[in-house]
Amino acid sequence: MFSLIFAALSLAQQSDTAATKSSILAADRNLAAAVAAKGAEAFLEALDTDAAVLFPGQPILRGAAGSRAAFLARYGAPSSLTWNPVHAVVSTDGKLGCTMGYSRFRNARDTAKAEHRGMYLTCWTKDAGGNWRVAGTQIADSPLRAPLLADSAALPGGPHSATVSIGSGALKAAQDADSVFAALGAEAAGPGPAFAQYSASDAFLLGGDEFPRGPTAISAAFNGYPADRVITWAPMRDLGIGTGGLAFTVGHAVSGPRPGKTGPANPNKYFTVWRQEPDGRWLYIFDLGTPRPHD
Repeated sequence: MFSLIFAALSLAQQSDTAATKSSILAADRNLAAAVAAKGAEAFLEALDTDAAVLFPGQPILRGAAGSRAAFLARYGAPSSLTWNPVHAVVSTDGKLGCTMGYSRFRNARDTAKAEHRGMYLTCWTKDAGGNWRVAGTQIADSPLRAPLLADSAALPGGPHSATVSIGSGALKAAQDADSVFAALGAEAAGPGPAFAQYSASDAFLLGGDEFPRGPTAISAAFNGYPADRVITWAPMRDLGIGTGGLAFTVGHAVSGPRPGKTGPANPNKYFTVWRQEPDGRWLYIFDLGTPRPHD
């Protein structure tokens, strides 16, 4: 085991993480500029064939073909979506990276024409020509409260990139971790202990106006969660990418009453970025959800 870890560390030290992060942030900014200039269709053109596309009011969609109608209905002119990346993490092999940033959305259907400040996660993979393509994205464009750091150019204390890559089957390993995480979250103790146990020390839980960081703060975010309610979720096994100690998973989730209890069920979907730790565990570093329709 130790020889594998040291070999992985050696490999990680050979990769130019700074250059890869710079490249992926540039790709994200260039895409934002293209969308501002040409409209929402430019975003669809950047999607990988089977990209996971998540945004409010829809189930998890796939690629340009599966998301075009719904995406253009929400973000096409005269509506507008702009964004600014502030943080990136990358894999040890330089083949996968994920960006986090802040978005601004104006919905033409909103009679007040209000600007909604939100956030997003986008993961990128390289095509055969060495160009970055969108492998998955979660756009949380209309949170109840705007992020406090929405006008910043950086994410203070943002998680670090992958430093090790141990074993094979990165995506399956991350999905397996996600499944065990979900099972723990459904136990009587509530979601707090599960979210703490599976968060990296520098993980961020996104979605509110403040982003809890690390196991202690993330666990505290669930203080007071009703004992008669439960969050259930499961990763989709045919979506996501993992390589070089980095992965992302997506899935549908429901916050609802425990068996035998009554109350509303709130369907959601989630996008989670995972990083492999030096001891081989997979822990999440970013997690972000948005609402979806009832089944």
